[in-house]
Amino acid sequence: MNTSDVIYLDNNATTPLDDAVLAAMLPMFGTQFGNPASGHVLGRAARDAVQQSRNSVARLLGARSGQIVFTASATEANNLAIAGLTAGHDVHAVDARAPCRAPCTHGRGRCHVITTTIEHKSVAEPIRRLEQTGRIRVTWLRPDSLGQVHPDALAAEWTADTRLVSIQAANSVIHTLNPIADLARICAARGGLFHCDATQWIGKLPIDVDRLGIDALSLSAHKFYGPKGAGGLYLGPKALRAGVEPQILGGGQEDGLRSGTLNVPAIVGLGVASQLAIDRQEADAVHTDRLARRLWDALTRCLSGVTLNGHPHERLPGSLHLTLEGVDAKGLIASVPQVALSDGSACETDRDPDYVLKAIGRPEAAHHSIRCQIGRTTTPEEIDRAIELLVAGVVRMRAFCRSS
Repeated sequence: MNTSDVIYLDNNATTPLDDAVLAAMLPMFGTQFGNPASGHVLGRAARDAVQQSRNSVARLLGARSGQIVFTASATEANNLAIAGLTAGHDVHAVDARAPCRAPCTHGRGRCHVITTTIEHKSVAEPIRRLEQTGRIRVTWLRPDSLGQVHPDALAAEWTADTRLVSIQAANSVIHTLNPIADLARICAARGGLFHCDATQWIGKLPIDVDRLGIDALSLSAHKFYGPKGAGGLYLGPKALRAGVEPQILGGGQEDGLRSGTLNVPAIVGLGVASQLAIDRQEADAVHTDRLARRLWDALTRCLSGVTLNGHPHERLPGSLHLTLEGVDAKGLIASVPQVALSDGSACETDRDPDYVLKAIGRPEAAHHSIRCQIGRTTTPEEIDRAIELLVAGVVRMRAFCRSS
């Protein structure tokens, strides 16, 4: 099958590169190939291009350019935030004028980190490793049945040693949005740092880190029509004052927080994608939500046993996580190759959506659920064709199961 004929409904896994992004990146592979650390004219041109991108990312987040650290991915940004903000600092130093290099020794003797049981594994696994080594103590909050973390649950687990809270803005499997402003407000009032993995949120919904009170935020370009291999970490004033220990050492790039020659083409692509998001995300949200409603209405009209997982309203625009009763999700996806769907988070090689559905009390749905994310380039005609194919595939699979 020609891949250009595939109806792509997996935009939470990755998005197609926008033509304007590609056009901006191409010269960086050719005549504008300089190293931004070099002092000659080609180096200065590359440095200017990086700074322009930094400015665009900052505008997208409501931040200042000096608060943006470029990374190779949101996974790296999450690791830097978690390991860097818990390394060798006193829990009460977050509001200090200068970082404190003393170990966390207050109270129970270890920095306390609060996170959730449904974080992306690029958050959960670094935290779990630090927990296993004894460097930190962790509280794992469970979400409610719709996938949201309640501020009261966070407040109830706060201790004198709580230094860092890391809670996602939007879940990558069931698409539920968290009350980020309320969660961040608790951290600010009690003197802790709030890190937010906003990988799924950025480019789909507006965000303002200052207004929301976010201290650190991770993002990835390829989730909003930019290139793979480009990510970023926002570090607000409180996080910078507390001190961030770099995890990659060498040349001292990115103010010493992330060494390594900058990937200028990818960074330029991230900058252009950020500007496009500023210009288009509101219209994109209206467009994708309209098509998601079209898909949902048709599937529930034509099929029985279709359930929406996650919050019915507080969710990413254009996103559906559906349980199809009596249907094996992997089998359905394989039987309808004309439609690109997912049965979990494509960023995880073991493709295990179970942990999210188990956390919200729906473990039985894990193998019967598909994830649909409509994108900027999706058309009504594609949705109508996808409806035909999916309905036929579900009917076919259910009939086979009944006859077996």
